[in-house]
Amino acid sequence: MQQRSITSYQSKVYILGAIVGVVSGFVAIGFRMLILGISILFAIVPQTIGLLGWLLIPAFGGILVAFIVVNYAPEARGHGVPEIMDAYARRGGRIRFRVPLLKSLASAICIGSGGSCGREGPIAQIGGGVGSFIAMKLKSDTRTTKTLVVCGVSSGIAATFNTPLGGTLFGIEVIAGGLVGFSIIPVIISSVISTAVVDTILGSQPSFQAPLFVMSNYLELVLYFMLGLLLGVASVIWTRGFYKVEDLFEKLRGPRLAIPAIGGFVVGILAVIILMIENSVGYVGAFKPGEPYFPAIMGVGYAFIDASLLGTVSLVALAAFGIAKAFATSATLGSGGSGGVFAPTLFIGASLGGSFGLLFYTFFPTVVPEPMAYTLVGMAALFAGSGRAPITCIVIIMEMTNDYSLILPLMIAVSASFLVSSLIERESLYTLKLSRRGINVRRGHYISALREIRVDQVMTKNPTVLSPDMTTAEVLKIVDKTQHTKFPVVDKTGVVVGCLITEDLFPENEDENKQYQVKDLMSTDFLHIGPDCTMDSVLRGMLERNEGHAVVVDPRVPNVMLGFVTKADVLRAYQIAIVRLQEAGEPVEAIDPLETIDIM
Repeated sequence: MQQRSITSYQSKVYILGAIVGVVSGFVAIGFRMLILGISILFAIVPQTIGLLGWLLIPAFGGILVAFIVVNYAPEARGHGVPEIMDAYARRGGRIRFRVPLLKSLASAICIGSGGSCGREGPIAQIGGGVGSFIAMKLKSDTRTTKTLVVCGVSSGIAATFNTPLGGTLFGIEVIAGGLVGFSIIPVIISSVISTAVVDTILGSQPSFQAPLFVMSNYLELVLYFMLGLLLGVASVIWTRGFYKVEDLFEKLRGPRLAIPAIGGFVVGILAVIILMIENSVGYVGAFKPGEPYFPAIMGVGYAFIDASLLGTVSLVALAAFGIAKAFATSATLGSGGSGGVFAPTLFIGASLGGSFGLLFYTFFPTVVPEPMAYTLVGMAALFAGSGRAPITCIVIIMEMTNDYSLILPLMIAVSASFLVSSLIERESLYTLKLSRRGINVRRGHYISALREIRVDQVMTKNPTVLSPDMTTAEVLKIVDKTQHTKFPVVDKTGVVVGCLITEDLFPENEDENKQYQVKDLMSTDFLHIGPDCTMDSVLRGMLERNEGHAVVVDPRVPNVMLGFVTKADVLRAYQIAIVRLQEAGEPVEAIDPLETIDIM
């Protein structure tokens, strides 16, 4: 019967995951089209008024985004993924329905007006919001809701970047923090279906235009390892610097609508500088058909990444654009813009990796015959160090470029970067935002939650007590009045002398002519505990003695009762512990409804 119930539950979640995938696929298409349409509109301004337009459009876009965020959805501010992680860890996956709607609009305006940010954060938040909305409409339990949130995040990423496996791993590794049992199946189903929807309507093509790179000799693995070490350090600088800039904007005084405009104006200044560099070095971005021109650091920056992979970007442009992109992204999102950090991280990683490759190619051309291969590996390595998702970044980069030949360089560089960054900085680019708010999102299930609660925090200090001389009839009246089933027995001097449970009122060899008293039926061998004991030790004691109650006494005066604890208090302590851990960001799981504590 229980196996049938589990199978039915799995089938239901699989179907819901498929539905989330379909919706996320169409949402991803709509979001992409919305960004393209807004980009075309904003690009008209600099085409009409010239250089001044690049200064104005990101500032105006910042004002529009601030109006949406400040007045309607504060969750839409920033890069989105931390908010999903917070909802998953602390709120059981519950996300307000307006968030995905307004996040899509705010992010499309921010990206389309030239703000330096990516699509993955918004689509993750939008997809997660879709999953949460479906779960809440169906009044699903927390477990199902959280699973559908991960389905939404994964399918959104998969549909946006045409990376079904990478999207699956992103949701599991970044949001859920690891494999979550059979819940991985609906996530896979959701990602596959969303990708199929997009491919059917828009056609199947990789996110980046990369040639097929081949590692010519294994000596290059040493260089890739060195690149990983360097980008591990760079990822920490990028992560910390990003939030340093955010702190600077938070210190600014003025109307809340004006701060994102200032950030946008900073981006505009950087864009004008980059435009001049583009003209001086002959840089040409690899824009796709129908895409309007923007300076390299504006928007998601895929045209620059494609150009870098194709080898048409000089060493000077690679270095300058990477540094400028870091500042532009920090200004956009730190001032209150709305967008993701995944694409900017890939941009910066591409610039650093490409610079590394070209530098070594200049001095050792026979050792490094394909310097732009370091661009691709640099993208993965920087994200591994800053996002702390090593498996995801290896797979998603291979899927985004449709190039699986650099698996060894990717693995060694990503591992090195992940190791170095983890040793220097405990938090990732995503979790640092939460830890700055006092929310610590730690991975793994908390097994000993009851260790966090002491007996004196949940015990009943003035329980209903019985006296040894009470008759059975008197006790039954108390039971009927209080609905309690367990009682401590206290004599006239205030000393606890035993415990009585209602089952003891009816002895097996009952003599109908005898009038029983409490002292005849009570147990004098009962569990004594101190007020400083933790509730997990109380539970162990109850299980060992097969009892569902304990008397709390002062160790210095063990015959005087301070309080009384029952199995109901154990369950209440567990709930308190769960709430505390969730508030601290722990991804704990509640007790399964099918599980019970079988104590007398």
